[in-house]
Amino acid sequence: MQTPLPTHDPVQTARALMERYGLRAAAVAEQRAAEARVAGEPAQLDHWRSVASAISELRRTRPTTH
Repeated sequence: MQTPLPTHDPVQTARALMERYGLRAAAVAEQRAAEARVAGEPAQLDHWRSVASAISELRRTRPTTH
């Protein structure tokens, strides 16, 4: 099981994943949530679900550049 990035704030973690993994960030967060579920770690599961949600929200509200 991979540990979360240094922050416990889902939005900061989401931004870090987006920076590191680009379009794969949501898939990475979902994979980590699945790993937490299998490991029986509900706090980590909640964290990674929150991160995945934050990634979706950040992408939805990100200003587009032309």
